[in-house]
Parts: sequence; structure tokens; C-alpha cells
Amino acid sequence: MSTLPELPSALAKSPHFQIERVRRHTKDEVERALGNHDSTMREYWILTCVDVQPMSQRQLSELLGIDASDMVRLVDSLEKNNWVTRERDPKDRRRQIVAATKKGSKALTKLGGDVAEAEDRALEASSSKQLKSLRKLSQALEAED
Repeated sequence: MSTLPELPSALAKSPHFQIERVRRHTKDEVERALGNHDSTMREYWILTCVDVQPMSQRQLSELLGIDASDMVRLVDSLEKNNWVTRERDPKDRRRQIVAATKKGSKALTKLGGDVAEAEDRALEASSSKQLKSLRKLSQALEAED
């Protein structure tokens, strides 16, 4: 079995590289958990948004940074599970409004618990101080947008 070489110091010091490592590790753990429900992280994001408030597909695309063509496929999958409905906006027939169903809201409760557990597993080596710093960094970056 071969051993991996040491990470170059330029990468070890790079915030971008380190953030990407945390993101990838957390994403993999969350995707595994959601895969047990035949769902994906992006489907979970959409369901979480529309459970709070129905939105157009375009609003969801912009809010979540998901390409419009991918959004159609993701909403199709959520519809197949009967977790969302998609209806024409009576004010603008070109728009599709996506809303969570009761089954979708119930599924979201289970998915949310599994996502939280997966995130905890992915970040279990982190201290609460480190996680607090990560949240502050995320909020600061969001405020800049």
C-alpha cells in the first residue's frame, strides 16, 4: 500500500483549498445520508425552501445557484416522490410555482434529521469554537453578496 505524499504548504495554507476540503467531506457525508431516501442534496435544498414558502422555479434557481435546466429535472424528481407540486402561476402563465406537499413536509422532517446527523459526523473532529468561526465566516461572506 502506498503512502500519500505530504500536502504542499501552499495548499495547506490556502483558505480556498481548506474550505473546499471541508465542503467536499461534508457534501459526501450528506449525499450518502440522503441517498438512503433516494434523494440528493440539491433536492433537499429545494424542498427546504418550498416548505417555508412556495416559489417559482426561477426564484429557486437564482436563490440556490442551480441552472434552470437542472432545476426542471430536480423538481421532476421531487414530483415523482409526491413531495412537491408544480402549478402555473395564475398571474403569469409562463411561471411554474413549486410548493411542498404534506408528504414532502413530512419527508423533510426525516431528511432534515438525517442531514444534521451527517453534518455532525462530517465535522465531528471540529471543536465548537471552530464551527462557530466557520459559521461567522459564512455569514460574513453572505453579507458581502
